[in-house]
Amino acid sequence: MAIKAPKGSGSKLGRTETVSIRLDPRLNYLCELAARSQRRTKSSFIEATLAEHIQTQIINKWRDTGQDQPDTFGDRADVLWHVRESQRLVSLGIIAPELMTFEEQQIWALIEENGHFWSGRWMGDDWEFKISLGTIVRERVDEYWEDLVAVAIGEKKPEVLPSVGKQPSSRDNDEEIPF
Repeated sequence: MAIKAPKGSGSKLGRTETVSIRLDPRLNYLCELAARSQRRTKSSFIEATLAEHIQTQIINKWRDTGQDQPDTFGDRADVLWHVRESQRLVSLGIIAPELMTFEEQQIWALIEENGHFWSGRWMGDDWEFKISLGTIVRERVDEYWEDLVAVAIGEKKPEVLPSVGKQPSSRDNDEEIPF
């Protein structure tokens, strides 16, 4: 994706995205009135209302996370948002895979199943790893991102992706390999 230059002199940098929404006439009118009451544009009012709601919206409301207080999008915003798509997908896959699109699930499955993208240790002849924010090797995902996407959409064969390989014979079977 190319970075867009600002249009015209004095225009703001591209900090916003345009989103079209449909509102029924009643909601539209009430939104306009609410915006006026805060001396805002309707667009500014909607943006502020969404930002406020996102702070309290529970991420995993369909599954038990084992936490007393479930995470909200506001709690995890710093982890979920990243400028690179690859890193957003990794965080989403770990934090809330149930929110992934089918296309995201296809890419995530390639990452999740490939030990090359995870820190771990050798257990006998197997590379054991746990899927978590602390064990993903993000640089490797970035390095292979184009190949991951191409394999997921069927443009390349899975063989283009790296593999863990075999355990080096000079290491003990359960010794961790630092990254």
